[in-house]
Amino acid sequence: MNQRGMTPAALHRQTTDRVQSAMAIAMRADNARIADVLLAGNGLAPQDAAFVREARGLTLAFAAALLTVLRVHRPGHDPYGVPLCLGCGRPQCRTVAAVAELLTAYRVRFAPVDRAEAWRRADRWFAEQCGSPRPLTVEEFGTGFAVRAVAFEGVLVVDRDTGALSRWPNLPTPDLAEQHQRYQRGHL
Repeated sequence: MNQRGMTPAALHRQTTDRVQSAMAIAMRADNARIADVLLAGNGLAPQDAAFVREARGLTLAFAAALLTVLRVHRPGHDPYGVPLCLGCGRPQCRTVAAVAELLTAYRVRFAPVDRAEAWRRADRWFAEQCGSPRPLTVEEFGTGFAVRAVAFEGVLVVDRDTGALSRWPNLPTPDLAEQHQRYQRGHL
């Protein structure tokens, strides 16, 4: 187990998801609109305006660099099947732990998940868990997205706030939404 009781694989996945979330926020930013606001004379000091102008590119570059580090420092196994970091060869990767701690210290949170991100996460999950991607339908509800796949028993729910995935019985979406809200409140 690792920090906060997470396995190294879970910590790696959460850290990678947080970096990808920051990258998604930066990709959605409209550089032209940002430039228009800066040109409109909003009272920012020149160094502040320069930072805002460059923030999208800086965020994308640093997120890409961190994703490269996380591709190297990823969970795997030694020749005897013992779990370890493939980058440093240690059971508990100090690099991933340090990145996770810094993301927490600087309050890098998950961006709210949209329909496209819910589809992407579910598609990756089905490829990893079922061995191949599957045709998916995504239905939005208050606290998340119900993802249904061909030849799969049940529903995969993507939490809107955290992006966390959970498996549920094949309920109608309104019933699933109600159950998911109860689950989030800890009443299930």
